[in-house]
Amino acid sequence: MNRRQFLKRLGAGVAGACLHGLGGGNLPAAGTDGGKSRHPNILFIAIDDMNDWTTLFDPGNPIRTPNLQRLARRGVLFTRAYCPAPACNPSRASIMTGYRPTTSGVYTNGHPFRKIMPDAVTMPRYFRRHGYTAKGAGKIFHHGGAARGDDPSGKSFDEFFKLMHTRAPKPNYNGYTKKQQRHLASVAWDWGEHTRKMIDIDTVEWIENVMEADWDKPMFLAAGIFKPHLPFYAPPDVFQRYPIDAASLPPMPPGDLDDVSEVAKRMAHREFFIYSNTTRQAPGSPGSLKRMVQCYQASADFADSMVGRLLDKLDATGRTGDTIIVLWADHGYHLGDKESCVKFTLWEKANHVPFIIVAPGVTTPGTRCDRPVGLVDIYPTLLELAGLPAKADLDGKSLVPLLKDPNAGWDRPAIMTMGRGNHAVRTQRWRYIRYQDGSEELYDHDKDPWEWTNLAADPDCADVIAQLKPYLPKDKPR
Repeated sequence: MNRRQFLKRLGAGVAGACLHGLGGGNLPAAGTDGGKSRHPNILFIAIDDMNDWTTLFDPGNPIRTPNLQRLARRGVLFTRAYCPAPACNPSRASIMTGYRPTTSGVYTNGHPFRKIMPDAVTMPRYFRRHGYTAKGAGKIFHHGGAARGDDPSGKSFDEFFKLMHTRAPKPNYNGYTKKQQRHLASVAWDWGEHTRKMIDIDTVEWIENVMEADWDKPMFLAAGIFKPHLPFYAPPDVFQRYPIDAASLPPMPPGDLDDVSEVAKRMAHREFFIYSNTTRQAPGSPGSLKRMVQCYQASADFADSMVGRLLDKLDATGRTGDTIIVLWADHGYHLGDKESCVKFTLWEKANHVPFIIVAPGVTTPGTRCDRPVGLVDIYPTLLELAGLPAKADLDGKSLVPLLKDPNAGWDRPAIMTMGRGNHAVRTQRWRYIRYQDGSEELYDHDKDPWEWTNLAADPDCADVIAQLKPYLPKDKPR
């Protein structure tokens, strides 16, 4: 798709919204008729950097997420859900606009999505155009670089409480000094037991206050939980569930990257100072990989507790029966596996994410769907669930058929992109990756869940690659 075609699609979306009426003054208020309102409320929960090493996916995993499990028991857990891109800005821009990076041109954290897509109608803005009030707090859009905060130029929300700055300790908890390692000596890459108020509590308190208020229109309410993003902080009481002696590290076989290309290695070794420094430290020391992983696990546990607070408050308001809940993480995270302590790769741990939808009257409690889906599908799914006009130019596809029947036919793999020319295709069994230099990887997840053996050069797998290659997206022209 060229730029002219993309802008035409954007225009079609805006025109469609206009044809259906932007005022929305005749919409019934949600929550006033025993849950029978035509337009339900939306509780839209985003979590940052949470990978799949949680009890949500497997009770044997080390990170405890009882509240995510509690939410999953209310609706549908997508067990094979994948982010559009394993980096905050391109992933969130894709989810919030409905366009893949290859359509929009937003490939990295440094690409300002509003500058690149000045006419894109974000999801909350579309809901506003159809009679909803949209409010939000925390990290919904990427808050760094030129793509700041709550998308003020796009007027996505009626009201937004911006993510607060971390209440930083002095000195940092992980023990690194500027002389020893300047990055790890800063708050941005710190980890440890945090005794000051966590900024996610500020976000959740603001959302709770909105929930307690009276609403005269249906509400799109977005809560962006920042943890477990670096710095890996959590209150001391959370760490009691994660003693350092029992902290689990992912498997890290020697030579794991011997069968991948230099492009793949560069992705894995981005911010390599984390991996290279932590793996040289004694296992129990504050700056060690084991301590960092322990802190990530505690931070993810804390994020789960914030989800629990949101559910508790929603239940207390009596609006549960007419509120659609969607929960997602913008991408996953490596914790030493693949010689990496970041996201930014096209492997499973950086892309596989929690994704849950609860839609009263549509979803069956406690359902698991194993079809591969992408978070770019959220936008069209919520429009259909809310009874709003479809937006024809979106790249995603409504998941409502899978919400009704998790075994329904689904012929779309999940697609991931990390920078121009680097893409992955995920089916129920296979992950196929092709990089900008033409190098390839193929992993059989039935046998190799940690992706240790690249089968791309195996002649017996040539047919698999031939079947998956047509799904690779075409990059937007420069």
